[in-house]
Amino acid sequence: METQRALIIILPVLMIAVLAVGLFFGYKSYQKQAAQVRELEHSTYAPEPTEPDPMLLTAVNTAKPLSSDYVPEITEACGVQVSPLMADSLERMIADAEAAGYHIVAHEGYISYEEQKQRYKDAVAAYRKKTKATIVKAEAYVKRTTPREGESEQQTGLVVYLNDKAKGVFSDSPEYAWLIKNCMSYGFVLRYPKQENVGGLSYSSHLFRYVGEEYAYFITAYDMTFDEYAVYLASQ
Repeated sequence: METQRALIIILPVLMIAVLAVGLFFGYKSYQKQAAQVRELEHSTYAPEPTEPDPMLLTAVNTAKPLSSDYVPEITEACGVQVSPLMADSLERMIADAEAAGYHIVAHEGYISYEEQKQRYKDAVAAYRKKTKATIVKAEAYVKRTTPREGESEQQTGLVVYLNDKAKGVFSDSPEYAWLIKNCMSYGFVLRYPKQENVGGLSYSSHLFRYVGEEYAYFITAYDMTFDEYAVYLASQ
């Protein structure tokens, strides 16, 4: 009788202990598998999660424009004006490319609201003069490559226009290929790839968006555009 009572007490305890051990080793196995999933082809692992600036994933377009009052903090890096959030990463990326034999030049960074307003106006006028198009047709065409004031992400200071030193098609250059392969490691992604870009903006091989290493990793790993990832993350 005493033995039966002891077994009634001991057996549940043993079962709980076995279950706990199983859960522990199961969790360790899950961690190992998750780490393997996070590894990209070129053996770059996902950075440790951080508390990023919310502007890093703020998409700017026709539906979500910036006001004329929005003026970010700006500093100089590689000869252009950019957000301090990306300055060190930009300098490091271009220096590492140069050391590897790839000559990448930063041509442009931050563009103010008023400057973008003038650029858009000039682009529309130039297109109308060239084609004799109506104002409506001219604006529809120009907006594919030159956003209106407030609708340009360069106003954030987080977009940089990159080129090589040669006179040719940048997307066919070794420099562009190097950027596409390595920019993620410095926190950059191609802002307007050959996919659907919110706001109707056309593909550009020159414009790279700084999002930080963590977001750049996942945007690349998930094969998403910046816009797609911003929507995806907001839905989580």
